[in-house]
Amino acid sequence: MAEIVPSEELRAFVRRLYEAWRTQDMEALKEMFSASAYTHIGTDPDEYWSGATGLEMALFQIKEVKGIEVTSRDLRAYACGTAGWASDRVTLKLGIGGETQCRMTLVFAIERGHWRIVQFHGSNGVRNQDDIGHTLTTSIEAIERDLRNDRPDMRPATAPDGTVTILFTDMESSTVLLDRLGDAEFLRLLAWHDRVIRDAAGEHRGFVVKSQGDGFMLAFPSAAFALRAALVMRERVAAGYNGLPVRIRAGLHAGEAIKHDDDFYGRTVVIAARISALALGGEILASDLVHALARGLGTFTFAAPRDVALKGLDGDFRVYAVGG
Repeated sequence: MAEIVPSEELRAFVRRLYEAWRTQDMEALKEMFSASAYTHIGTDPDEYWSGATGLEMALFQIKEVKGIEVTSRDLRAYACGTAGWASDRVTLKLGIGGETQCRMTLVFAIERGHWRIVQFHGSNGVRNQDDIGHTLTTSIEAIERDLRNDRPDMRPATAPDGTVTILFTDMESSTVLLDRLGDAEFLRLLAWHDRVIRDAAGEHRGFVVKSQGDGFMLAFPSAAFALRAALVMRERVAAGYNGLPVRIRAGLHAGEAIKHDDDFYGRTVVIAARISALALGGEILASDLVHALARGLGTFTFAAPRDVALKGLDGDFRVYAVGG
């Protein structure tokens, strides 16, 4: 499968295009554009042409303005197999006088063994308020502020006494699955796995605190909710992805944790993470405290305890494998 990569070849192509615009080199320009598949989109409402007409009009405009001198400010180009694209913010100085700021995108395809432009889009900046009558967000800083203000409320993930049960999960042998499935299909597997984990957590009053790749940190207001969610996750994932067996491993611990913004920190979190790291594929390991909180309910089964060492923590810890 072709990979998207930055293309210095297409960057050089665009720079040659700019020079041809400046010198009005019509023969060079004709070779740069696809005569059959070209689409030209400009700022003026009437500047929407395709095919031979689009190329003819684009070339005529270069003559009409007596060439264009281009100052490039942000030229980027990428290729993926026989397709490519580029974008730039430029200053255009017309040969007949006049100067304007423009944003451009170009789409390329290999045609008759050479890169050709199949679509060109150039537009001047117009405020949204002037164009559509509404002010829309155009600042990344504004988006960051909105994300900070829209962080999930983690209070429902804690019990009335302030304790929380932390569950860590990840997928067994994800690297092997990636090698077997390939990039595109593995991404679909991750999306499926993501839905399973999030849905099961939501059904049991849990919250996704953070996720990375195939690993999740989740928080629950009780050990029972966390254990039920973990069992549902294990069962649904074990059903397989398109006939492919998949297993998760999980670890749980309960206690007080430090809440900061939308995250939890502290010893409780560390212990849960370390227990999860000891779990085998398909195994759910609960700490001694989670076991003590849940065993009296009569709804969970646990294997015999085993004492383990947790990386970076002193002493032994007792853990229990959770049954069906």
